[in-house]
Amino acid sequence: MSARGEEGNSDSCVVLQHPSGSKVYVVGTAHVSRKAVQDVVSLIQRVSPAAVVLELDAEREKKMLEQAEQGDTYGVKKLQGKSTWQILKMSLSCEALPFFMSTVYTITGAVMGTAPGGEFIAADEAARAIGAQIVLADREQDATMARLQYYTRYLTRQDSRRQAEERRMREMMDQGSTGRGGVSYPTDTNVPPAGGMPGFLRRDPGPTLKEREVEEEVRESQAVNPEDPWGLGPAPASEAGMRQRLLEMMQEGGCARPNAVLEAARRLFHDGMDPTGRINPEDVLAVRECGTSLVETFRQRAIKGDDTWLQRLEREQVAGAKEAAGMERSNAAIQKVVVDERDLILARRLWEAGQETTGQPVVGVVGAGHIKGITRYWDVAGEPATEAKVQRYLQAPAEESSPWLTAALTGVVLGTIAYRRPRAAGFFVGAVALATAPYLGFMAVTVNRFSKFATKLVDTVNSMDAAGACFGGQEGDWAAGNGSTDEWK
Repeated sequence: MSARGEEGNSDSCVVLQHPSGSKVYVVGTAHVSRKAVQDVVSLIQRVSPAAVVLELDAEREKKMLEQAEQGDTYGVKKLQGKSTWQILKMSLSCEALPFFMSTVYTITGAVMGTAPGGEFIAADEAARAIGAQIVLADREQDATMARLQYYTRYLTRQDSRRQAEERRMREMMDQGSTGRGGVSYPTDTNVPPAGGMPGFLRRDPGPTLKEREVEEEVRESQAVNPEDPWGLGPAPASEAGMRQRLLEMMQEGGCARPNAVLEAARRLFHDGMDPTGRINPEDVLAVRECGTSLVETFRQRAIKGDDTWLQRLEREQVAGAKEAAGMERSNAAIQKVVVDERDLILARRLWEAGQETTGQPVVGVVGAGHIKGITRYWDVAGEPATEAKVQRYLQAPAEESSPWLTAALTGVVLGTIAYRRPRAAGFFVGAVALATAPYLGFMAVTVNRFSKFATKLVDTVNSMDAAGACFGGQEGDWAAGNGSTDEWK
């Protein structure tokens, strides 16, 4: 059973009633929101909880505390000085996506003028000040990234199969309608007649057992959460599609002069990635003003139960990080792994905290995009079946074969070939090097360019802070003086 706003700020949290009598106050934050930091500290001081539950794992908490101790406000130091070996290791493992996600948050935090994840540091300090227990509730980041890559791999494979099948069907129907190919299907349908395709045309053996299992899991997730808040605009990966999605987000988020802001963002990115470019503080301020409006508008909506736009905003960041890392993306995989699974994990951990405190209040600090899912799962959070599912979600998925076994077998085969046919082994190794060199080169260049972009942006923002640049100043003059038209398209 849940209620909203009891004994708390209805604009910042929901209150879930635990069977033990504990009230669980769940603060909805955005990880680059100054207002969220204030809301977290205010609520903890007001209700004096016995436990504070954070959407963090131990490794991320350690890094954030170290970053705060070093005075690295935006977390740029961890992005700098990557050696060639570190980049190669990152490229061949699951480390590339976490790196680019860190880069995205550093860049976003610098533009917004606030430390990424600052609400967690503030909650940690406020909890220690009153002697509250700190509970780290989130899944380890490595497990999340491994699961995201796993489901992305299988779901994109299925998508490719479906697209190939649809193309073949269209080709056969086109041939049938023109009297060629000896196959005649009606031109007003997208499926072959009841008898199916002739055997000699069935080239695809169909999904594997593992692919069917993945599809069933995703279908189960979608049944629990039927809303799919992605899917804005045409061709999601295209520049036109991205522009349309961003324009719609800005319209919903109350941004003034959205086309001018997009131009400022384009210049900021171009100047930041150009080794000789200089970032204009006015562009930073223009994007910051719009970004603050977006984040706070969507955060408040999510706390009140409408997480559509906040999830769109956050998933754009995940998709953008995967694209920067040269990885495939699957919206269904992002929804299942990054959102739905973690909703259940967080709901369970909040429920356990309420159980352990026996009547005393609990405060949870989570991204506002998880509020609706946590509320949805609250009534079943205490069931044994939920704990069993959570334990499964906490683990990296089981692959069809062990990577160590695969590596060992590959080594044995290559060793045998090298012993018996050294020239063939040399040719094979050369072919592998030739095939992987473009990706490794891409990663080396991309990692360095994004690191330099983040460093340049943080230096610019620090200079702005030192000079006293603030809202309502330069960006207002810039916006007023920009004569470009800014009509919605």
